[in-house]
Amino acid sequence: MRRYLGIILIAVIVIVVLIALSAAGSMEFDRPVETEGDPIRSSYNSGPTGVRAFFQLLEESAVPVERWRERYDALSDKARGASLILVGPFQFDDLSASEALELQRWIAAGGQALIVSRSPRALFHDSYIHLKNKPATPSPGISADQSTGQPTGQTDSIVAGNAHTLQAQPTELMRGVSEVALSHFATRMAFYADVAEPPPPPKPASTGNGTVVEEPEAASQPASPSPSPLGAQTDVLEEEDAAPGMLFAPVVHLGDGDGAVLAEFHYGEGRVIFLSDPFVIANNGISRGANLALALNLARALGAGENNAPRRIFFDEYHHGYRKESNPLVNYFRGTPMPWLLLQGALLGVLLLYTYGRRFARPLPLPQVDRHSPLEFVGSMANLQQAAEARDLAIENIYPRFKTQLCRRLGLSSRAQIAEILECLQTRRIEIREEELRQVLTLSESALKGETIDDARLVQAVRTMRRILSATGR
Repeated sequence: MRRYLGIILIAVIVIVVLIALSAAGSMEFDRPVETEGDPIRSSYNSGPTGVRAFFQLLEESAVPVERWRERYDALSDKARGASLILVGPFQFDDLSASEALELQRWIAAGGQALIVSRSPRALFHDSYIHLKNKPATPSPGISADQSTGQPTGQTDSIVAGNAHTLQAQPTELMRGVSEVALSHFATRMAFYADVAEPPPPPKPASTGNGTVVEEPEAASQPASPSPSPLGAQTDVLEEEDAAPGMLFAPVVHLGDGDGAVLAEFHYGEGRVIFLSDPFVIANNGISRGANLALALNLARALGAGENNAPRRIFFDEYHHGYRKESNPLVNYFRGTPMPWLLLQGALLGVLLLYTYGRRFARPLPLPQVDRHSPLEFVGSMANLQQAAEARDLAIENIYPRFKTQLCRRLGLSSRAQIAEILECLQTRRIEIREEELRQVLTLSESALKGETIDDARLVQAVRTMRRILSATGR
């Protein structure tokens, strides 16, 4: 393991460097500023054009608010008696004719919808909805602070200065609302059937309290309600797929001489509210003027159910790309560099496995492991000597070593004679009998000179040698 430590450390350092470079490359230091021309109206977006502030405000106010991440054909089962907020334009998918029909059926069955868009017809697919003015093109001259990445004066530059000209009716949605701050790009809506000539503009009428309000434009067209909202799309939908209701007799809560800004319709058993400027509830506009009061009134109206039972409020996120059928982990890491980091980590792992099995140098011989024990040699030599009765050879192997160790411990030369060893033993306090030492030394010397020795005497001599070494050992 120690010899691979350097390789492992280098691999870890390389991985960390690659991850750091990938993360640094994925960071948008010059992140483009969100503009009204290219907005992101998702409740997940905390940028200036998102509606996350409105969603979190409702969430922290104990309003039962959720995000809708399924197709509209599931509304009748999972959102019965609820309210749906659609904020356009959608980021990924436009609303198809079949989905618009499902939305209309759900509303007609008792649902409620708030459609916030400068092109509401694209989100509801009803030919009764018309725009009296085309959305203005956002100015490209809006700059951003390079140190913070936030727009410089963007909110002030898009707020329209004609809020005082808007006329409001004293309705539930306009309670406590004095001046709504719209953007320059807000559209005006008119509601009438598709005919060759549009109806004349409504004339201001005076209420009992002296307030000038807009006459609902549909009042001038009571004769014939609009045809089926999707009737012109016979190439897409069959006759049995007719729209469940029709838009007529609107209640214009807010507007001016150009048209309606906030209007409401009863649609079958439910109702639908149109707001022609998402700036009112967007992050960069909800705090302007009376926009917050209007947004809370809308949420209060959508959340009020029968018998004071609260309705659930859903924000449509399906068409902004957050779909429930996709993996939740993928949705969590959506828009982050984490998928690329994981991919790079997997590629590095495959590369390490590949290089680990490759040889980059000359072939090395396999290590040879000695499978023999040292005791095997000793046992083999003992058996050979016993079979050959070579007792003198055994003494020759044992006695010199014994004498050398004994002389070293007594402080004598290894060539000392027997008399010198015995004389030195007398001066030392060692518990060894002199006669026993004399006997083993004499016997060993005689055996080395060729005298015959039997097995019993040999074994007894070896035992005596070991006992003497143990007595003199230190």
